[in-house]
Formats: sequence, C-alpha cells, structure tokens
Amino acid sequence: MEVAKKLLAQGKPLAALERLKEILPAADEVWKVHELIGAAFHDLADSEGVAQAYLNAAQSDTILRMQRAHFSNYIFALHYLPKITAENLLDAAQIYKSLYREIETLTPLKKSAKKIHVAYISPHFLDSSAARFYESLLTDYDREKFFVTAWSMSAREDSFTKKIRRNVDGFFCIEETSFEEAALKIRDSGADILFDLGGQSEGGVTLQVAAYKPARVQISGVGYFDTTGILDYFLTDNFLADENFTEKLLKIENAFAFTPNEKISTAKNTNHLTIYPSDHLTFGCLNNFLKITDEYLLTVKKILAQVEKSKIIFRDTTPLESRRVALLERLKNLEIERAEVFVGADNFFEDYAQLDLILDTFPYNGGFMTALAIYMGVPVLNLRGKMHFSKVGADILRIAGLENFIAENLDEYIKKAVNFKRQKISAGKLTDTKNFIDSVYKIFTEMF
Repeated sequence: MEVAKKLLAQGKPLAALERLKEILPAADEVWKVHELIGAAFHDLADSEGVAQAYLNAAQSDTILRMQRAHFSNYIFALHYLPKITAENLLDAAQIYKSLYREIETLTPLKKSAKKIHVAYISPHFLDSSAARFYESLLTDYDREKFFVTAWSMSAREDSFTKKIRRNVDGFFCIEETSFEEAALKIRDSGADILFDLGGQSEGGVTLQVAAYKPARVQISGVGYFDTTGILDYFLTDNFLADENFTEKLLKIENAFAFTPNEKISTAKNTNHLTIYPSDHLTFGCLNNFLKITDEYLLTVKKILAQVEKSKIIFRDTTPLESRRVALLERLKNLEIERAEVFVGADNFFEDYAQLDLILDTFPYNGGFMTALAIYMGVPVLNLRGKMHFSKVGADILRIAGLENFIAENLDEYIKKAVNFKRQKISAGKLTDTKNFIDSVYKIFTEMF
C-alpha cells in the first residue's frame, strides 16, 4: 500500500490503481485498499469508481464507526452519478440510519437559561463554499434572545475561524475527543438546538456526534443539501422541498443567503467583464470535474455546434493534473472541440472576465459556484432537477430573481444557451442575509 500512496502523492492515480488491484486479494486490511482505490478514482474524476470503492470499504470494514464514515463517503459520492434517483438516495439514508441502531442517545438537561442555545457543529470552521452560506448565522444573530456556540471537529484555523471565534458566545474544538464525549460536552453545555453544518460530507464526522442527540433538537441544512438519515429536522424552502427525507422539513422563504468574503468582494471590484462580438460566446464550467457527466458533455457539444465561434472553458476545483488529462480524454472520445481545460487555481476569479454564460452541470449542479458567478455578474444556466440536491442551483437562481435562466428539460436548456444574449445581472435577494437570519431564528424561536 505504501507504493500506491507514493504514486498517488506523485500524481499518478492510474499507476496507483493498478498497484492496488494487484495487492487487493492478499491484503490484511481490505478496507484500506478500497479507501485508496476511492482516492485514485477521485484523482481521475471517476464518480462511479469513487462510489463503488467507498461502498466496498464500508462492506469490508469491521469497525462500526469506520463503516459509518465509509458509508457517508459512499452516500456523498452517489450524488455525482448521472442515473441516481431519489429512491436510491433515500434507501442509502435508511441503511445509514441502521448503522446507529444500537446507539444509546443522551437525555437532555432541563432547560434553565432564558436564551435559546443554538450549537453549530461543523467538520471545521475554515473558509469554504459552505461557510459562504452559513457565516451570517454565527455572526449576526440577536444576542438578546440567543446564545450561540460553535463546535469544530478540527483544530485547523484560518482568518474565518478567528472571525467565528470572535463573534459566537463560545467556540470549542472537539478534535481530540470521542464522538460520544463530544456529544456529552454539547449536552452539558445546555444546547437546545444542534445545527449540523456537515451532513454526509467529510466522512459524516458531525453526524457521528449528532446521532447521540446531545440537544433537544437536531437540525441539518445550509451546509448540506440532502437527507442525512438520522437527524430530526432539515431546513429548506418550498422550492426545494420533496418527500424523500427521513427528517421533518422546516421551510423558510429562502433557504440560502450568500455572504462574499473579502477575497471575493475584491475580485468583483477589480474584474472587468470583456465585451466580445455577439457571435463569440464563451461558455464556462467551473464546477468540480466529478460533477461532469457524459450527458452534460454531449449537451455542451450540441450547444457549441449551434453557436458558431463559441467555446467553453472548463476549470476544476482541484489542482490535480490527472483530472485535467482525464477530462481531455473524455472530450476527445466524444469529439468535442473548442474546449479549454484547466486545473483548479487560486486565481480562478479571473475567469469570470472571460465568461458570458456558465453552463451548470446536472444532475449535481453548483451551489457555491452558482452563487459566486451570479455575484460576479456572470449568469448561470441551470437544468432544474427533480431531487432536492439537484434543485439547489435553480433555487439560488430563483432567490436572485433569475428564473429565466432555469430550464425544465434538456431541449429548453440547449435552446436557452443557443439563444443567449449578453445582459447585466445582479444578485438580488441572494445576498439578503438579514431576512435569512430572521427567518431561521424565527423557526428556532417557534420550537421553544
């Protein structure tokens, strides 16, 4: 396995994959091999390979908490698959729930404080795509009515961590504690509401704490986009809501509000959108390459064929050259020309000055990347899905007042792209954090 790890570190996932397949039959800890296979497929932007590898890891591991982590990674990866259904995802959530069937939940303490204590738990409080949607909940709440704490599963810190630490009533790092001990700490702090910002991301570490029910109420949403299988409630809105949830749904007017950080604000103020002749359209796709399905690429091919002198720019969210090469190979096999492919980079903000229209991926569309593009003044064309997670991009467009960029089927998606005319757009209500905060905390108040 050490050879495979070195190959992965050297950016050689194909060679690592071959090595891992060789040692798999005789491996002592099979789950570790499957986990590395998942990493190799990740570095090749192969979503089906990632999902299967993590499922295999969950099935071969004998330690329950590790099975849960592998299965969380499997559930997350399912969202990348082109043919995934709501029933598939709900079934997976029910299986995940069964992994907690023997857990003994905690008894809440009697409420003594007058303020409602909301405890937010996250894999980390580093600046991230999720942070751009939940920051305001931890910095701008009514301090006369609410007591807010932040519980981090990681000791890593950046400027965003420090901002959260300055603004909340209590900040706690629980990296070095067991899941049960972390739950006890949260329970003993007097938490009324535990708001899970991680969901099934990063191995579902926050869920392994929330499963003990350390607060009177456990909620998910904002930082995650689908049912968790084990919590009490999920925060959403009427546009997104569907019945394929194990949680009860809490509906507010708009489930998202975007807060740009200083880097994003600076990029917007320094970017100047380039004006090209009307027949020189530049499309863009800046989403994680794992979200790019063959159906999406074939749709892009049809659009490029109908818009002369157009091109598309693909930029990944990771700096991995192996993923760029893999996408180039797929484009070649599908005979797609007029495409430029780049790895992820810190200066990707500069791309927006070149782009006329983002062609959002489907079924797993952009959340942060959609909101960011709108904020930067570049419209996003979205194919509205049927499932909660595949409607997030469309919901963000709706909140911004850009419903005309939402397509209900592939033909409409292609037609809207082909007939696109450049226009100025604004973020509208998407950056209305005050209404968002008021709506969320009103829900909390009604609970108690």
